[in-house]
Amino acid sequence: MVLTLLILRVTNRTKFKKMKKILLTIPTLLLLLVGCKDASNKAATSALEKSIEAVSGKKIDMADVDNVEKNKSEVNLVLDGESIHKNFKNAFGSINASKETIAITITGGENGQDNILIGFTGKDLIGERPIKGKMVKGENDGFTFSIMKVADNGMDAQLSYEAEGEIVSLQKDKIVIRVKGKIGSSLDSEKPENWKPFEGTVTLNYPVFQALDSSKEDFLY
Repeated sequence: MVLTLLILRVTNRTKFKKMKKILLTIPTLLLLLVGCKDASNKAATSALEKSIEAVSGKKIDMADVDNVEKNKSEVNLVLDGESIHKNFKNAFGSINASKETIAITITGGENGQDNILIGFTGKDLIGERPIKGKMVKGENDGFTFSIMKVADNGMDAQLSYEAEGEIVSLQKDKIVIRVKGKIGSSLDSEKPENWKPFEGTVTLNYPVFQALDSSKEDFLY
C-alpha cells in the first residue's frame, strides 16, 4: 500500500528533517488504525495532526481512517489504443490538497509497482470550480500527468507533454477526474512523433484525503 506523503515548503532545514520523520509515520499510523473504529482512533489522528502542525507551522486536516478499507480506484484509461485498466485492479488512491496544489496518486499492481501521478496547480484552487488545467508542449499550465512502473531493474516513467485534466467532482467518498493528452519518456521530450495518446477517466472511491492549511470541505463540489 502506497500513500502519497505531503510535500511541504519549509525553509528551516532542521525543522524539515523533524517534519519528515513525522510524515513518514502517517502510513504506519493509518494502517494501525484501520481496524480500530472508536474514540481512540480519532484521538490518535488528532494527536498526529497537532504534531505536524507544531513542526511545520501549517494546519493539516488528515484523512478519515474509518473508510480506508473501502479505498478503491477505477482507472478507465486508454493509452496508445490499449486499456490499462488491468494494471490497476483494486488500486489504492490518495489526494493531498492545498490552496495552490492538489496531488493525486493511484497505486496498482500486486506490489504497488504501477502508479499514476496527477497534479493540479493554481493561485486559488479552493475558488476554482471545476478544478482543471493543461500542459502545452511540455509547459505546465496547471496540470501534470505521469505513469510510472517500478521494476527490479529500475523505473519506467512516462511523462505528459500535452495534456488536459479536470476534476469533474470532488467529494470525500468519490473523486472523478477526466484526462487526455500525450505522454512519452524523458528522452522523447523533443520527439513528439514518439508521444503516445491517452484519454479517459480515473475515479477514486474513499481515497485517503488530506488537506494542508485548509479544511477538506473547502475543496468539495
